[in-house]
Amino acid sequence: MTAEPAPRPTEAERWASDMGEKWNTHVDRFEGMLAPIGKALIDAAEFQPGEHVIDIGCGAGPTTLEIARRVGPTGSATGLDISPALVTTAKRRAAQLGIDNARFQVGDASVADVGGARFDYLFSRFGIMFFSDPYAAFAHLHEFLRPGGRVMFACWGPQQQNPWVVEVMGLIQKYVELPPPPPRAPGPFAFGDESYLRDILGKANFKDVTLTAYRGKQYIGGPGSNAASAARFLTETLFVGEMLKNLPEERQKEAEAELVELLARHEKDGSVQMGGMAWFVGARA
Repeated sequence: MTAEPAPRPTEAERWASDMGEKWNTHVDRFEGMLAPIGKALIDAAEFQPGEHVIDIGCGAGPTTLEIARRVGPTGSATGLDISPALVTTAKRRAAQLGIDNARFQVGDASVADVGGARFDYLFSRFGIMFFSDPYAAFAHLHEFLRPGGRVMFACWGPQQQNPWVVEVMGLIQKYVELPPPPPRAPGPFAFGDESYLRDILGKANFKDVTLTAYRGKQYIGGPGSNAASAARFLTETLFVGEMLKNLPEERQKEAEAELVELLARHEKDGSVQMGGMAWFVGARA
């Protein structure tokens, strides 16, 4: 009798285990890559002193800690993440910095219990694209906010408008046949379709929804990574290594060498800089 194959882990399960641990291991490089977007998103949120904010998918806490600074001692910032490893790092950072109006909690935001708290603001930097049922998840997130509470989050825009992915995927497809991804599947580009995202938020009773396109440079591997270092980052921590792993060793080396050449064309001022596009999404409860 043939054994049934083990079910593929969901995106949430992967972030709770291996993906979260991998991010934590390379946390400075991941955060360096996303830092320009995170700063722009926090600036756009215009937090006010005394506000109480929940940060969804907070990772190791850089955005939560900055929010805590901006809302001041009469406000608070609560970071929620599904990865125990990342939450442990976030708590350690808060203690080291002496930021006592930030707290962190492990949990899946789509079902998490935040103790009946009602926040003034819901914020997320790329922490909301992995829900298996986004309609139910955003309905649950709505319950985190007081009436009239504000929302600001970032999610990646359409994949084809993100050169840092398009160019790398184009290279991979020379070596591996890639099936088209299921439309709207949980993952980085789940909310690239503006109409789909508006439908989710509308059905969850969010109002005054706005989408603003952010375009800027992604520092592949973080600021200061050269082409070779950035290529190792992509193969060791992101999707590239996973897609190439079944190739013969010689073909893997060919693909990796070509990847270094591609990234070298984007080296500028000591870093690999490639274009990226995200939606900055605002709303009210």
